[in-house]
Amino acid sequence: MWETKVIEIRTRVKASFMNVPIEKLNEKPSPEEWSIAQIILHLAGAEKRFLTLAIESAENQTGTCENRVDLSVFDDPSKKLKAPIEPTSVFQKKEDLMLALDESRSFTTRFLELYTQESLKSRSMNHHRFGDMPIWQVLELLGKHEQRHLVQVEEVKRRIL
Repeated sequence: MWETKVIEIRTRVKASFMNVPIEKLNEKPSPEEWSIAQIILHLAGAEKRFLTLAIESAENQTGTCENRVDLSVFDDPSKKLKAPIEPTSVFQKKEDLMLALDESRSFTTRFLELYTQESLKSRSMNHHRFGDMPIWQVLELLGKHEQRHLVQVEEVKRRIL
């Protein structure tokens, strides 16, 4: 299910900032909040980290984990979460943001080409926030993470446009 959802969500993420003027993409709604460009860079960086971890775990790990982790923390955008890595505030062009999203998506594509849910049955990875989780659940993690930030992009647009 999440295999197709992550593709749909990414399409919506890309569409969310296509009509935003370039100067507004880099504008923060307040000094302590992220700009749309920073949100997009955060999504690209997180996807690379999530899928690199999943691929490395699939290649090197023999442990098991059958219990799915609770990812409902992503469902309520009003509950703020601290990102482990802050995105750069360097001015970004739309083309660079699209390239970052496309490059990070190559990690997900590679994962889906190499593995199936069945081939990773009971195999785990260790996530910094959730601990041991089934490797295949990385797709749900990615999808919920991007959905959460899609809401954030829409909120930033509402405030700066």
